Amino acid sequence: MRALCRSSAGALWNQHLAPAVLAQTHFHEGSTMAGKYSSRNEEGDHRVKDDDPEGIALLKREHHRFRELFDEAEDAEGDKLVAITEELCMRLAVHMTIEEEILYPAVKPVIGADEVNEGIVEHAAGKTLMAELEQLDGTEELYKAKVHVLGEETIHHIDEEDEDMFEDAKKAHEEGKLNLDEIGDRLRDRQAELYDQLGASGELGKTQEAEASEIEKA
Repeated sequence: MRALCRSSAGALWNQHLAPAVLAQTHFHEGSTMAGKYSSRNEEGDHRVKDDDPEGIALLKREHHRFRELFDEAEDAEGDKLVAITEELCMRLAVHMTIEEEILYPAVKPVIGADEVNEGIVEHAAGKTLMAELEQLDGTEELYKAKVHVLGEETIHHIDEEDEDMFEDAKKAHEEGKLNLDEIGDRLRDRQAELYDQLGASGELGKTQEAEASEIEKA
């Protein structure tokens, strides 16, 4: 994704999102009532655990915020739904980019290709829906349905990451095969850089996301 769900991306980031994201990605945990998705945030491997390395903790906190926002989207209509969708598209685009640029290449040689390849394909499906939403203004009959499907696909994806990929990576970290604290620092630095680009131009600029050829091979 380059332009993110509407042309107001930079303004929305500067006005509303920058403080929460740049404060070490602590995204208002517990700020919304538990709903269909966000009730999972304190369950099992979806929780941010005391022994989670920083790379895992950072990404889980983002997963928490995605669940909260998709819960909000389920109950929203009109301009409120559009605003939630814009925030989701921005957060998801940055999240997918830092995973594909940093996390996935780091864990793939250690935990194996299957989980990473599945993640790349699921990202591609999400990006397709996000690109479709970018062309809409929220008044279309299928707008909310597209947001709902994006939510279902995203929640399935992040649930699997919490339960499978992150647990496998955490085990490798404990065995000294990965340094997920150092990876966490790189994830946060790149995330901040991408949000700076959003604030300046409303676009992510040049990224190193998975290429289409990689997706086809996966």
